[in-house]
Amino acid sequence: MRVRFILTVCLGLLAAFPCGCGQEDRPDQADKAKRPDVLIDSDWPNVLLISLDSVRADHLGCYGYDRETSPRIDQLASEGALFETSISASSWTLPTHASLFTGLATSIHGLVDMQHQLDNSHITLAKDLKSAGYAAVGFVSSPLLQPVFGLAQGFDGYYRCLSPVPKDEKSIAANATSPTVLAAVNGWLSQNTHKPFFMFVNLWDAHFDYTPPAPFDTRFDPDYRGAVNGRGFLTDPRINKDMPERDLEHLIALYDGEIAWVDAHVGLLLDMFKSAGLLDTTIVVLTSSHGTAFFEHDLKGQRNALYDELIKVPLIIRYPQSVPAGKRYAEQARTIDLYPTISDLIGMAVPAVMGRSLAPLFKGESIDTRGGIETALSELVVHGQRIQAIRHPQRKTIFFLETDGGIVFDLVADPGELSAVSDAESPVVKGARADTVWTQKIFLAQFRGKYPPAQPLSGLPPGILEKLNALGYVEGQLPAPSDKP
Repeated sequence: MRVRFILTVCLGLLAAFPCGCGQEDRPDQADKAKRPDVLIDSDWPNVLLISLDSVRADHLGCYGYDRETSPRIDQLASEGALFETSISASSWTLPTHASLFTGLATSIHGLVDMQHQLDNSHITLAKDLKSAGYAAVGFVSSPLLQPVFGLAQGFDGYYRCLSPVPKDEKSIAANATSPTVLAAVNGWLSQNTHKPFFMFVNLWDAHFDYTPPAPFDTRFDPDYRGAVNGRGFLTDPRINKDMPERDLEHLIALYDGEIAWVDAHVGLLLDMFKSAGLLDTTIVVLTSSHGTAFFEHDLKGQRNALYDELIKVPLIIRYPQSVPAGKRYAEQARTIDLYPTISDLIGMAVPAVMGRSLAPLFKGESIDTRGGIETALSELVVHGQRIQAIRHPQRKTIFFLETDGGIVFDLVADPGELSAVSDAESPVVKGARADTVWTQKIFLAQFRGKYPPAQPLSGLPPGILEKLNALGYVEGQLPAPSDKP
């Protein structure tokens, strides 16, 4: 089966969707000059990094979900390694991707809001691979992954696959972008024979609003006759913590339909690679930027807390040459581990970042623990609050830096984080206290001051500003409009 045929099938799912991405950003001449004249060995693997948006691990079949939301992702897991617990660096897209690309915690790289951009002096995954001779290309559909935020550093091409803002701006969140992304990927693959390459693909459609295209809109709840339709997720007053259970069930069914829609496109993307003879020589990494909340803790959406429904994400790695098929790992993985893991699988030097390589696990070896590395750190800056989640496999602390206080959960007895441990002398609280001290006094302290802070933005391109406001981001949190591209 040819790639062209695969793409035809993909676009046939919804003929009304546009093909191709409207704009490509290229590095300046100084960045191009860093590329060596002699490429590394062409036998080195390609890298395909797939970043989903808002996909919770516990809504995928390979993570135990009872709905068939993810047959293609499940197949990918059966052909590679699955990490049963993978923790995102934050509960929203922008800081998490800066951590994904740098291997640093969000408070170290500093990109924690939409008023800043990642400093250009950071070494990123794309820069590192490019310096080794890789071609680096990105295809993004989230408004939060635009070049203005500094995330396009190191890419030869960075394609922005966004839907136009409709007259009714509130409907921007309902627009599907996955066919547009795949059309652009197909176009690039058909015109570029440079090997090896690093490709970053962002599939955003599982983000609210929850309006999956047919037939995914009725796949999991065809008999619903109520008023909730998945639109206006943030603004619809009917979508609240006290909404009728039947309406909430339908809302979650629509979310699951979005995941199934995205899963189909993950499958089509992998089919493109397979039909081009690239799949088995490519390191495939699939993860999600964060999860989403459906009132498990009286909250909805994202970027409002650091409970597991917001930060526990899928992580699957496929590479037949080095990664055992069908293997599940209980070791806790983190967003910041992916940069060093990819480097290690390629055979490059592992970068000296905050993450560590997971690749030794694939050879039956233990991973670097560095004392307290068993914990995962997630961070969030919102509404004037700085929040940390310090997650050990058996316990979790949510710490509020402004008040110097926190709450502790026993993840063994209370995996849903529904009841904080109140006994200050319990082993769980004592262990959590030690986790917090290690994270703040050792883990973070050794990296503070070693990296440049995020740089202030003078403004956002009007199109991006419209999209972010249409998605429900508070206008006061954004810099003023700018006429710069």
